[in-house]
Amino acid sequence: MAEGKKYGFTDFQWVSVAVSAILGAGMLTLPRSVGEIAGRDGWISIILAGIVAWIFALFIWLLCRKFPTKTLAEFSITILGRPLGILVSVLYSFYSLMVCGVVLRVLSDMLRTWVFLWTPTPVFVVLTLLAIGYVSRMGAITLGRLMEVKTLLSVTIVLMFLIPIPEFVSLNLRPVGAEGLKILQAVPKAAFAYLGLEVMLVLFPFIINKNKVLKLNSIALGIVTGAYAADAILVFGVLGIEYTLNLVWPLMIYMRIGSLPFLQRVDNLLLFGWTTLIISVAAVHYFSATYTLATLTRRQYHDIWSLVCLPLVYVVSRFPTSIVAVFDLSKLIGIVGYSFCLGITALMLIVAKIRGLDEREGKA
Repeated sequence: MAEGKKYGFTDFQWVSVAVSAILGAGMLTLPRSVGEIAGRDGWISIILAGIVAWIFALFIWLLCRKFPTKTLAEFSITILGRPLGILVSVLYSFYSLMVCGVVLRVLSDMLRTWVFLWTPTPVFVVLTLLAIGYVSRMGAITLGRLMEVKTLLSVTIVLMFLIPIPEFVSLNLRPVGAEGLKILQAVPKAAFAYLGLEVMLVLFPFIINKNKVLKLNSIALGIVTGAYAADAILVFGVLGIEYTLNLVWPLMIYMRIGSLPFLQRVDNLLLFGWTTLIISVAAVHYFSATYTLATLTRRQYHDIWSLVCLPLVYVVSRFPTSIVAVFDLSKLIGIVGYSFCLGITALMLIVAKIRGLDEREGKA
């Protein structure tokens, strides 16, 4: 850990990693998803879902701070015993690989729909997997630096969001709050888009300023919540809720409304920029999965796990037969993600409290 303090994630790097683990494919379809239940008030559901995600992150932080130098694969064995600890770690790795596979499938379908109409889906998946496997082999610090650069470059994507604003009609968002209880009913569906911060279970030991993690997580979730809410507000305001509900990729249609004097197809530029965000989501989850498996065996085997798991992610990405099946699978993964990660975190917190386990007090 002496080396970890010197070479770990800086504050900005951890915020970048946290945002990268969450923000990606969800924005492409979130306006339609929440709009199906909460209508034009879906943006309110998104903000409430951000609060739910913060509570989820709080539970994870409470657990991780008890074992500041251990990853999930290590403290789960300490708390639950070797058999159950190994099972929890393997299930988490499998879940993370599933997330990676679905994210890549969404990316490949989106690219085929908008740009590369005749390119087979496996081509996108294989090429992306090669890049993700390479990043994973380079280690956590390289991952943090890459996410840092990606976050800085994402500023241009934010600016592109403002291009269609002249077409914004505030009447499309009124009356605010008219959907009533449907706003709360849409919160669980919106909350699925916030999954990703559970990677802290694996990456917490790499963070340099561990006493600032709660603040950094709040900043990351604030950025994501603002981005998601702005996404819904702008899409509803420009396209209208009725039109949005009939679209598969509402964000892309929104971007087609605007244009620049030197660039008519702004949506294509956004698409390539958004590709980096989606690949970042997959890269962070893939590293957390392979590093967990490597920790269960030997950490020097991480290079091997980074290669071995690539075929599994490919199979997951090819499993859905249609875009509808992709969305159904992503919904199922969201339910499993919250149920498993929150349930296991709460269980380990309770068991650690009962057994008096706390590495900070020399009891682990």
